[in-house]
Amino acid sequence: MSPAAGEMLMGQIAPRLRSAIPRNVKTVGAEDEEELVQDAIATAAQMLDAVERNGKTVTPGNIAFYTILHMKSGRRSQCRSRADAMAQGTQLDRKSCVLSMEEEVGYDPELDEAVTLGDVLVSQREDPSMAAGRNIDWELFIETHEYRYGVIIKGLAQGKSLGDMAKDCGAGYSRLQQIRRKLAEDLIAFMGSQAIADSAQIPAWRARLLAHRERVACRGDRRRQ
Repeated sequence: MSPAAGEMLMGQIAPRLRSAIPRNVKTVGAEDEEELVQDAIATAAQMLDAVERNGKTVTPGNIAFYTILHMKSGRRSQCRSRADAMAQGTQLDRKSCVLSMEEEVGYDPELDEAVTLGDVLVSQREDPSMAAGRNIDWELFIETHEYRYGVIIKGLAQGKSLGDMAKDCGAGYSRLQQIRRKLAEDLIAFMGSQAIADSAQIPAWRARLLAHRERVACRGDRRRQ
């Protein structure tokens, strides 16, 4: 873009957009008026640059007019899709919508409380990040210690008897007990004394959800009494 075009953009087109956009363009989702104005200026800059490269001449009013039409139709400087579920154009066409996780989608008569979208979507399964971190710790521990530790740990996970694990390790029963005690000592030294407590701890985000539900349940109980 040439200096003259840049001067036209900031001196004549941008003021028009700042005045017209809040009154003529509807915000979509989490957009605000200032964000729309900035996006409109970026769109106008793209138009002005394309026109200049094609050797054509336009007035500031032309660029501002067509920029506003683009913004009203849901087109943005970085997105013109009408297929993306999150795109502004798709939402303006009423083919998709963005809802807050606090959006009420139902009612629980037992708790006498509204059910939110977050309550419906939250997973009750183990946090994948905690499971992955635990697996990495176990793999590192087994790789850096005696191979029989891995045999014993795998046997315990599979519910094998001590006799079967002794055979797998190629050791007698008494020797297996010694290895198990040494394994426990090395494991505590490697993972820390709080390893068991940490493994049983629920994620902080789920704890907050459970605490909130318990408070709601308590309020429901008090109302019924």
